[in-house]
Amino acid sequence: MPILRPPHFLLFLFFIMVSLLSAATMASEDNDTHYDRISLLATASDEIENDILETTLSVQREGNNPSELSEEVNTTIQWAITEAKKVSGVTVQTMGYQTNPVYQQRRLSAWRVRQSLRLESKDIAKLSQLIGKLQERLTVDRVGYRISVQRRNTVEENLITEAIALFQQRSKLVAKQMNRDRYRVVKMNINAGGAPMRPMMMRAEMSAMADTRIAPSFEAGVQTVTVSVNGTIELQLD
Repeated sequence: MPILRPPHFLLFLFFIMVSLLSAATMASEDNDTHYDRISLLATASDEIENDILETTLSVQREGNNPSELSEEVNTTIQWAITEAKKVSGVTVQTMGYQTNPVYQQRRLSAWRVRQSLRLESKDIAKLSQLIGKLQERLTVDRVGYRISVQRRNTVEENLITEAIALFQQRSKLVAKQMNRDRYRVVKMNINAGGAPMRPMMMRAEMSAMADTRIAPSFEAGVQTVTVSVNGTIELQLD
């Protein structure tokens, strides 16, 4: 007697066959040889003035009583936060709090407590004055500039338009030189990037300023923002 298969089993076999045929077709297409394909690169860049000043300050104390050290560090950081919040347009963020043992000749000799504070603002003059004030009790670890997200996005959008236009221009030039009237874009990748935040001063210089209680002066400078478009075109036969 013939063996009867349930309908769902036959449907399952059908889907397996369709999947195998689709995979075979895709593999065949991947192995097809394509002619008249050319890779191109177009780049657009612009120098943009940095508009955000960032700084990281810290307070560190060392001694034999970790509780007293922690209280002193916390008090100093709270003072700095209060002073920073008095200045409009300044963003305040507390950072890593650390309590570490200090060893000498493999024996515990002291404790070290440290905490950092990160500030940023678009108002360079105000933040510079604030840094000068906070140097009375904190140490400046790092100062740098960066481009705000809003400004970077606006610049990158303009550069994308410029880079794509240049890519199209070069594609037309290649097609013309190869005696073809038409082309199509097979694939295209758009990449945007720029220089990382640039530190402005060394710690030793900042320490010297702290000794004289002078508010530091900064120049924003510029960063180069670049957008590149790389892709492949295929020249069309008439």
